[in-house]
Amino acid sequence: MSSSGSKWMVWFLLAVLFLFSFSVIAAADETSYDKGTAAYKKKDFNKAVEYLEQYVGQKPDPHAYYLLGYAHYKLKNHAESAKYFKQAYVIDPNLSPQALK
Repeated sequence: MSSSGSKWMVWFLLAVLFLFSFSVIAAADETSYDKGTAAYKKKDFNKAVEYLEQYVGQKPDPHAYYLLGYAHYKLKNHAESAKYFKQAYVIDPNLSPQALK
């Protein structure tokens, strides 16, 4: 194999590894959100809070903040609930509970 062919192969492999690493990170983000919503649907609000707080720590998503607000509300953590609802509306002032269903 020629020197230019070897360099091309190395760059190609590095590019593939680089793209793969981003897909793994994105999958991890989706997993914490998915786990949080699944826990919420099962009425395991403590687990929902745990997963959703992890998710919003990585990605400020208004829907996740909104669901996190409801999970805290269900746990009677009203101050925390209000904080997360406010954060959801700061990111997306047009957020509607209907859009989350």
